[in-house]
Amino acid sequence: MKSATNFQMLQQVYNFMAEKPNFKTKGELDLLLEFFSEIQQDQKSEIRLDSPSKIIGKFGSRQIININLAPPIRHKNDFLAWVYKQLHR
Repeated sequence: MKSATNFQMLQQVYNFMAEKPNFKTKGELDLLLEFFSEIQQDQKSEIRLDSPSKIIGKFGSRQIININLAPPIRHKNDFLAWVYKQLHR
C-alpha cells in the first residue's frame, strides 16, 4: 500500500474483507492480522505478532501498532477511525 494511506483505501480493504464468507466467523485476532497484512507497505515480508497486543510491520512511518485498545473490527466506523489515527500519528 502507498505511504499516504488514506481513509478511502482503508475502507476498500475493510469492505473487501467483509465480503468474504468467513468474516463473521473468524476470530478478532485473525481478522486484525489479515487487515494489517493487507495494508502493510512491504508486501514481500509478513507482519508478525509480538505479544498479544503488538503487530509489527511497515505501516508508513509506523512499525508497531498496539492493538490492545482497538475497537472490535466488526464495528466498521469506529475501527477504521482508530486505524487511521494510528497510522497518522
